[in-house]
Amino acid sequence: MTAEITDMTELAYEGSTIPLTSTPVVGSPGREYAPTVLPDTDRVADGEIRVTILGSGDPFTNKAQGSASVLMEVGNPERDFFFFDLGSGSLANFNGLHLPVTATTKVFLTHLHADHVGDMPTLVWSLAKAGRRDPVEVWGPGGEVPELGTRSYAEHLTLAHAWDTASLNGHPGQSGAQMEVTEVPFETTSTVYERNGVRISSFPVIHILNGSVGYRLDYNGLSVVFSGDTRPSRTLVDACDGADLLIHETFPSAGVFAQKGGVPLAFAEQIVNGVHTSPAAAGGVFARAGARMSVMWHLAVDHETVGPVFTEMRTKYDGPVTIAQDLTTLTITKEAVVARQTIIDPFAWPVVGPTTISGPPMNPPSPPPAWWADALITD
Repeated sequence: MTAEITDMTELAYEGSTIPLTSTPVVGSPGREYAPTVLPDTDRVADGEIRVTILGSGDPFTNKAQGSASVLMEVGNPERDFFFFDLGSGSLANFNGLHLPVTATTKVFLTHLHADHVGDMPTLVWSLAKAGRRDPVEVWGPGGEVPELGTRSYAEHLTLAHAWDTASLNGHPGQSGAQMEVTEVPFETTSTVYERNGVRISSFPVIHILNGSVGYRLDYNGLSVVFSGDTRPSRTLVDACDGADLLIHETFPSAGVFAQKGGVPLAFAEQIVNGVHTSPAAAGGVFARAGARMSVMWHLAVDHETVGPVFTEMRTKYDGPVTIAQDLTTLTITKEAVVARQTIIDPFAWPVVGPTTISGPPMNPPSPPPAWWADALITD
């Protein structure tokens, strides 16, 4: 296991199957865990929470890291799972987990930056074609004015994909290509979901404008807090009371950001410290929050970032910390928190599971245009 994280540490995109952490196991697990997660043989167990990072990267995307997204599975009888943000590339990682596409119905958005919602069209329209027949429920913050809120975002996304929606006439997935939006308050802490033994609360965070929130999921006496994008916020620390896992955004220090991004240091300072959270500041939050395991997330992971980020975080905090990569997986039980990497099927077809929607499509198929009869090659 990794004793320390340096510029020489092998990373997941280079083939490493070891999580970026100096403490892969916190506590004493009540059962044996394989070194890596293989989706078809290692599922979330009764009473557990499993968190898989679907997108760990910065606002830009590359093949190594999808944009912002976290999947949380719970070990209730329904085996519910929830998306928290859904940035570009995250659903490719999700599909490789062989979880049922028919259950991709619950999304919690922290805010409406493009890197946190880029895969929403794929979820709503493409996964309806792949087998989901239930609408997608979307929770997300309201705005100071209606057009800045999640409901307006969903309405405009639906308008933008009107052709796609119309093309589903006569398709079994037509009923699934819809969103049902619940706006959550951005200025107060609130319980926004309670079903099947799972409670999800939202809380306000500090990120550029009003209209950003974080979330806390509670199940079976266990809890996970997810920051979304934020500066260090007392509201988040308050939400971590008794939390087992904290996933907190962390950008490189301003000096590293300026060098890597090719921007002036003053601009890097504005982005890292005025919009996001530096590694040292994240360490300060971890020390205040007191979670069993803390995760630095939303970081461009490469050999020039991980070492300095871990070292700078350590100036403020010496507890268990993991740097999130795509498919870093954390299993939470009363006895332990276990960090591993998941190995996915990169060529997976969608898995179709049970669905509650049945019966004929809502609309009949659209009639073909007359000119197709002469233009179509049929032999």
